[in-house]
Amino acid sequence: MYSTAPLLLHLFNGLIIALALLLGVLFFKREQDLAVHRFNGPFKLIYLGVTLSSLSFFADSLHSAGLLHLPGPMVYGRIYFWLHMGYVTGSVITFLGLAIFINRVIPLSSRQVLRLAAAREQLTASNDELARTIATRNKELEINNHTLQRVLEEQQDSRRALTESEQKFRTFFDESPAVFVSLGRDHRIKEINRYGAAALGYGPKELIGETFETIVSPEDYSTQEHYIEDGFNSAEGTSEIELRLLRNDTQSLWTKVSASLVTSPDREDTLLLVCQDISESKELAESLYYQARHDDLTGLYNRRALENFIAEKLEIMSPVGKPLALIFMDIDQLKVVNDTCGHRAGDEYIRQLVQRIGEHHGHFDFFARAGGDELAMVLSDTSPTEAVEMAELARNIAEDFSFSWQDQSFRQSLSVGVALTSRNIRSLTDIMAAADAACYTAKQQGRNRVVVQEDTPELLDANRSEMLWVSRLQTALMRDRFELYFQPICDLRHRHSGYIHYEVLIRYVDDDGTHRTPDNFLPAAERFGLTNQIDLWVLTTTLDYLDRHPAHTRALSCCSINLSAHSLASHQSRSAIKQLVMTAQFPKNKLCFEITETNAIHNLQEAVEFVNDLKILGCRFALDDFGTGFSSFGYLQNLDVDYIKIDGSFIRDIINNEVGRAMVKAMNAIGRELNIGTIAEYVESDEIIAELIHMDVAYGQGFALAKPMPVSMMEEYYRENIIAPLSP
Repeated sequence: MYSTAPLLLHLFNGLIIALALLLGVLFFKREQDLAVHRFNGPFKLIYLGVTLSSLSFFADSLHSAGLLHLPGPMVYGRIYFWLHMGYVTGSVITFLGLAIFINRVIPLSSRQVLRLAAAREQLTASNDELARTIATRNKELEINNHTLQRVLEEQQDSRRALTESEQKFRTFFDESPAVFVSLGRDHRIKEINRYGAAALGYGPKELIGETFETIVSPEDYSTQEHYIEDGFNSAEGTSEIELRLLRNDTQSLWTKVSASLVTSPDREDTLLLVCQDISESKELAESLYYQARHDDLTGLYNRRALENFIAEKLEIMSPVGKPLALIFMDIDQLKVVNDTCGHRAGDEYIRQLVQRIGEHHGHFDFFARAGGDELAMVLSDTSPTEAVEMAELARNIAEDFSFSWQDQSFRQSLSVGVALTSRNIRSLTDIMAAADAACYTAKQQGRNRVVVQEDTPELLDANRSEMLWVSRLQTALMRDRFELYFQPICDLRHRHSGYIHYEVLIRYVDDDGTHRTPDNFLPAAERFGLTNQIDLWVLTTTLDYLDRHPAHTRALSCCSINLSAHSLASHQSRSAIKQLVMTAQFPKNKLCFEITETNAIHNLQEAVEFVNDLKILGCRFALDDFGTGFSSFGYLQNLDVDYIKIDGSFIRDIINNEVGRAMVKAMNAIGRELNIGTIAEYVESDEIIAELIHMDVAYGQGFALAKPMPVSMMEEYYRENIIAPLSP
């Protein structure tokens, strides 16, 4: 056992040694693996791996004194030694080692401190630079992060917009009311929208992989084949075309197609076809086209289509000298059916007659309804004999046809005119005029016959003249190329009294200012049904003049206006005349309408009704050309007229012709007996005037009294030739 005092000293020494060694370790970082071990007996201080050259002399001194025992040679540059000593020796060695340690450590520590300070400054500077670099990098990272975030957000927005766009396009593609078809270069269907598939009667996927011709009408296949190839070969797109698409039920769907080429670097080119359904508009257009070329009642072609067909045929056949025949057929006395049973019956007669002629005529090229009661046929490359045979066949069919309506039976006939192209008949106008003239001749010769138009220059010139007048008259009606004239009707005994009575006449004003009389244009107007339009123009213009000249209207006794047979026969014209009279602003009893005896006879029922209607309004009537018919006096019982105008054929020879003079006396006597004024026409000499006064004829009209004059001269004439002045 050891005493306490040595033990405390031993502990104290050990602590100092340990402290010294610890300081050595802190300042000499190359020493390592230091340990203090407690053994049974004295302390052993073990230095492991001491390589400091500054301690080597100390080790050598200890070894020489026998205090240091070396276990062996140096190994790898390291010295291993032992310290084995007692308490006193250990303390001395410890203090000696401490002194050496302090002596070595202080200089080393100063240098170390300087190095550490410099290192610290360098480290601080490096840290500052590093901090700045880090801050810069952090800012750059922050900016890059924001940029990246924005790019990511934009990409997300783009993806979202793209998704929405794709959804919208898909919805548009599938639900749009059109057939959308995408095709590959092999013309096979890659995709078709739901609406399009349903419109064609297929499921959404049924047509995928099929060729486009599967759904195209065979009539349009060649068209669509070229169109698709053009679509693939044209980057600018192609023009629109119309195609008929085939439905699953074999019905056709009219479409308007547009093509767009869709190219992609990594995929096959696609041709997108957009097929708009135009079936309704196509049907409407076809319906309008049909109506424009066809007659509603019979279903035959109309006059416009007839003229177009003839013009086209003439262009083809005339150069090669092949003849063309035109047959005009006019239904005789159709107004008998209309007057007896109404226009519905007349329409039905035409419809049934057309049906019968069509059933028996299988060799004509064209069959048309050229007018109200006119039919026409065209025969190509035919002979005059064949054309006449065709015409006679049609006439016989009409003659044999018995039409029944409401227990009444009718047999009508046809007046037929035939014209063929020839050296003198080469144009549409020529052949139309020739056929119409032949038909007109057939009517004049007694109806129910066939007349072939003679190929004479004189006759053709007359026909051309009439056709030319038709065009002129139509233009004149539209552009007011007519001018009103008047011819006074005089009181023979009091020629210069205040009696103002005149007949309104008309003149056509030619391009050079020449005024043409009705003798030049009335035949064409009557033949082509324009006289009713001329009548309405005269009435409208006259009423307008009277409205604009109230002083003249107040002084006026009677204004006479002629009405044609067409105006009497046409319900529309009669209604228009009545409407104009009703709306006129002057006394109706100053207006007198002249109708010829011939026209009244042909339209007796209409004439009677018309006269009665206008008489109720206050108008007066005159029966023109009186005495030319066998039953002239008899018609006075039916027609309530105010004047009879004795035909000029009786007046011209009144001086030398006893029979004529007797007829005039008789007509004048009947007039006086019935309280009807008598007007003598064609009064052309003073002798005739004297004879008429002697016969007590009240009124006269003719060149010996006054010639026709423009209406613009009317007031001047009456101002100079009457005693009573015109009212102001």
